Amino acid sequence: MEIKKLLEKKKLLIVGVIILGSIGISAGVLAATQLTNSQVKITEQQAKDIVNNEVPNGQITKFKLDREHGKMVYEIEVMEGNIEKEFDIDAETGAILKSETETKNRIVETPKISYEQAKEIALKQSKDGKFKEIDLKHKNGKLVYDIELAEGFMDREFLIDANTGEILKDKKDF
Repeated sequence: MEIKKLLEKKKLLIVGVIILGSIGISAGVLAATQLTNSQVKITEQQAKDIVNNEVPNGQITKFKLDREHGKMVYEIEVMEGNIEKEFDIDAETGAILKSETETKNRIVETPKISYEQAKEIALKQSKDGKFKEIDLKHKNGKLVYDIELAEGFMDREFLIDANTGEILKDKKDF
């Protein structure tokens, strides 16, 4: 009888620790989200406009909002012919923090589906998804957009055919 009571107390203790741990993690994620949101004053469109002023005929092949050295930064890659240009744009001020140019051996073909259209296709598949990242690349001989959304505590990845808009992959990562 005494052992049974001890086991029940141990189970209650374990459940309590799990609940408290979950509350701590949730509070930490909420605090990080609020900190991130307070550091993002430049919209996606404003970041794209800054890059388009630098490379008017370029095509965005990668777009991501990320934290670097305690700052929120838009990481944007643009192809213009066989020239790839990488930019880091401060998400709070709009300042160009980094600009690098590299000549590539390939020219990125122009997709029929725009960056914005592919993003909208992915977002329509999600109830409350928040855009995280998009990357235009070749996969299995096809030009595709690789799009990542955040859905609560889960990430969701889409591969969308850049010429037809067809969803080739819809993967959930917990």
